[in-house]
This record gives sequence, C-alpha cells and structure tokens, in this order.
Amino acid sequence: MQLLILILQDTSYMDKILAELMKAGLRGGTLLDCEGVLQAIAHNSVEPPPIFGALRQYLNPERGDTNKMLISAVSDVEAQTASKIINRVTGGLDKANTGILLTLPILNIEGLAKK
Repeated sequence: MQLLILILQDTSYMDKILAELMKAGLRGGTLLDCEGVLQAIAHNSVEPPPIFGALRQYLNPERGDTNKMLISAVSDVEAQTASKIINRVTGGLDKANTGILLTLPILNIEGLAKK
C-alpha cells in the first residue's frame, strides 16, 4: 500500500483528475485546500524575510486561489496508474507551477473499506 499525496497548484485540473481516477477504479481519498509556504509569506507578511524578497516578485499576492491536496491510500499498481493519469491530464507535473505528486509506503492501515 502507498499513501498518494498530490498537491496541485493549478487547481483547474482537479475535477478532470478526479473523474479520470474514478474511471480507472481508484476511489476514496480526502481533498483539502492548502497553501504553499511562499504563498503564505506573500499573503500574510507586510515585509517578507530578506531571503524571500527576490521570490516575492514571482508570486501574485492578490491571488485568492488555494492549492488542492489529494490524499489517498492506494495499492502499488494504483499508484502507478494514478501517476500516469495525473501527468496526462496536467500535461506533466514537470511544468512549472503545476503541482507535485509523491507516494509513501504505508506500514499499517485500519478502517479502509474493502473494494
């Protein structure tokens, strides 16, 4: 089992990703609103720390959008399927400001419904 974590900065892809995952038989998970550290600094700070000053020009502090985080417990095969779907829908997570996908091994899980 894997814990799949998708943090999507370009949230316009989320509905299509969820639909495609459902079509592929991947069901369940949790969807959360989240905010990146640089977004938080840009939104919540009058003057960011000097290290972030140069980065602030790349941020849009007026932007009200939040990122979306999808968390789901999936099998190893489902993790590979999800990765292919997510990269196909987004055009590739290697594009700037799209998102990040990672999986972590699950050592123990309880309460997961049988498929």
